Amino acid sequence: MEIIPSIIAKDFSDVKSKLTQLDGLVNWAELDIMDGVFVPEYTWPLNPAEGRQAAEDLNDVGGKIKISAHLMVEYPETIIDDWQDLVDRLVIHYESTNNLEKIIESAGPHIGLAIALELHTPVEKIYEYLGQVKTVQLMSINKVGYSGEKFNESVFEKIKTLKTNWPDVKIVVDGGVNLENGKRLAEAGVSGLVVGSKIWSAPDVKEAIREFKEL
Repeated sequence: MEIIPSIIAKDFSDVKSKLTQLDGLVNWAELDIMDGVFVPEYTWPLNPAEGRQAAEDLNDVGGKIKISAHLMVEYPETIIDDWQDLVDRLVIHYESTNNLEKIIESAGPHIGLAIALELHTPVEKIYEYLGQVKTVQLMSINKVGYSGEKFNESVFEKIKTLKTNWPDVKIVVDGGVNLENGKRLAEAGVSGLVVGSKIWSAPDVKEAIREFKEL
């Protein structure tokens, strides 16, 4: 099971700092990209208060971590080209677009694609895409786009449903993950945990990651 630290950053210096801290500790990190429309908050590189920002700045970051871009934006198809060659996986919200089929068809062969599903959306809504997309990111909080939100137990039923009907799909859970529910998620068979505040608010980031890896 992958432990995937999430990064919510206002500017690129924060992105770079956190990726540097994670280098050598994890295989994946996830950048939460917010547009202030699909979710209320802005993050790098879409934060208008920070002036010129560009996704290409990621080219300046070394290290071996694979990067997932979680596009919490309205109409992600309008910015996908900005990310295709910069990250290893794109996470697209089912609720953010009416063109998911076209997005899947146009995604380059070098990029991984995951469908994110908000807590209130039934998993059956994405069945038609699961022959093409092999990873589903289930949100486990009521309000997407906020760090520190409370974990919602109803995600376990969604995991069970997916596992029963699509046993080969990889399931990543994102939102409110801690050591207690993380252990139960591992037992439920998820492939990855996206963890934010429980890593970044810990006294020792390295130790926090080690504890999650031992689940």
